[in-house]
Amino acid sequence: MVPASTLPTVQLALGSPLVAAGVRALLASVGVSVVEEGGTVLVVDDAWLGRSAELAQAGAVVAVGSVAWAGVLPEVAPGGWAALPSDATPAELLAGVLGAAAGLAVLPPTLLPPPSLSAEEDEEEDLPLTGDVTLTPRERDVLALLAEGLSNKRAARELGVTESTVKFHVQAVYSKLGVQSRAAAVARGIQLGLVSV
Repeated sequence: MVPASTLPTVQLALGSPLVAAGVRALLASVGVSVVEEGGTVLVVDDAWLGRSAELAQAGAVVAVGSVAWAGVLPEVAPGGWAALPSDATPAELLAGVLGAAAGLAVLPPTLLPPPSLSAEEDEEEDLPLTGDVTLTPRERDVLALLAEGLSNKRAARELGVTESTVKFHVQAVYSKLGVQSRAAAVARGIQLGLVSV
């Protein structure tokens, strides 16, 4: 059990009263308080897709439902976030709430990229371990912030640049790594030894 002093408060914004009751009971069973408003973590479902402005005002967000959340939350959630499937287990839900409250990005195993090959397997496949990928120091900084789950806006504040500059660097990182999403960029960066988490 997590020490009570480190537990977040949770606000539920779920469309189904039955699901909300189940989530409330699960969280209460481990000592997490559910509040009517102003929780440190907001738990939402697919009805919140497209409500970016409201999500941006929340601290941390846990979204349960569509896999589309994995692409939406990194852009709109100012704090940590979790994108979970509608059939998430109680342990996954609790991990998502605690991870998001801690400022982490949480994805279920089904949305994670496949594990990288070991060095021996890489050599057998004639795949270079580091590839010919060279990132500029700023691109490395941006990739590191992506690995921390920061949004473009937060990364811009962290680096002291504009959000447009961060978007430019993110696109350059995607292009150099041959990926199309933040999760894939982080996974590929870890695989190539360009970033560690």
